[in-house]
Amino acid sequence: MLSLIIGGILLIFALYIFFGPQKSEPKPQENKNIKNPPIEKEKEKEIKKEKEEPKIDISKYLIKTIKECNGMSKCYFYKKGHLILFCDERKLSLCHLKSFLNESPKIYSKTIEKDLIVDICLSPEKKTIFCANKNSKSILYYILDKVDGKIKLVKLDKSIICNRPYEIRSIVCNESGTLLCSIGTNDDTEIQIFDPISSEIKFKESTSAIQNLQMLMGPNDTDLLISTFMNDISVLNFEKSDKFNNETKKYENIYKFKRTSSIPVKAKPLFYALSNNEKFFVVACDDNSVKIFRNYGNISESKIYTKINLDFDPNCVCLFVDDFDGKLEGYCAIGKDNDILIYKIQGENSQIYLELSEAHNGNILSLYITKENENDKKCKELILISAGKDGRIKIWKI
Repeated sequence: MLSLIIGGILLIFALYIFFGPQKSEPKPQENKNIKNPPIEKEKEKEIKKEKEEPKIDISKYLIKTIKECNGMSKCYFYKKGHLILFCDERKLSLCHLKSFLNESPKIYSKTIEKDLIVDICLSPEKKTIFCANKNSKSILYYILDKVDGKIKLVKLDKSIICNRPYEIRSIVCNESGTLLCSIGTNDDTEIQIFDPISSEIKFKESTSAIQNLQMLMGPNDTDLLISTFMNDISVLNFEKSDKFNNETKKYENIYKFKRTSSIPVKAKPLFYALSNNEKFFVVACDDNSVKIFRNYGNISESKIYTKINLDFDPNCVCLFVDDFDGKLEGYCAIGKDNDILIYKIQGENSQIYLELSEAHNGNILSLYITKENENDKKCKELILISAGKDGRIKIWKI
């Protein structure tokens, strides 16, 4: 009897264990003292590290530096003979580069003692340097000549007096050396055209514009480009004819001045330049852009080809056309304060190719791209020449 009671109790206990309510196991409590690692922040840091590109060592691109003046104000490049003409307020210099890589440049300089230089230009055909002075409002002549067995920059005994109400702003000469143009500062909007050989004024006329900004000779000897505050570039043409003078019994050159058209930039032109092949010209604008125009055989008929959008207003710009067979292939160098940005252009598309940060210790004044060997058509090595307000001209291999 006792065994039956004990067996029943054990049976009930067993059934309770197997079929009774199950106790849920308590969840492990989180240790609040242990901080979770900031996974999201770590991922953000890794993404930023991937985006940050290593700084370019610009010294590996620099070939040579030319320092001839303390604070440069103007600098111009001439493709014929690799000539570089530059100046500060007191001294003008002509640099002749036979070789970009090997030979040291030959530099000829002349110091102006009693005046200040405002602009200079070169007649490549005649090899005459014209120097515009501020106080005297005159244009002086200089040539390379042999003195005591040495080649020196010599001042000629002739000059042009401009008779302007204010100072001269800019001068430019055509390639054949037959026309010398000048514009003034402030409200002086008159264009003066001189015959450099006789030093006589041939033509003058006001552009009726609000201050002329930059003047540039077109692809031929008779086109002049002038920019103003009017968001375009005026094209001025000089028609030359011969007229017999009964008093002198000689034929004289007569120039007719004609404004053919205006190229609509649709922004204030800050700086512009012709391409190396003179089939295009490029304009740096105050709307954070660089605009490239194509010259259809006549500069006055130029149409915009493409535009490079920036996030800054460029100092200066230059365009190198490597090839054009319906599609432009080349490079565009842009000055941004003291930095240089080089864009590769393929058709209407452009992308950053090289950035030379802090290329100069002052703002970039002028840029020019050329081939290392212009006579070799197979040569693909490009040279960039830059000039800055720090008084240095730098030559880069890009």
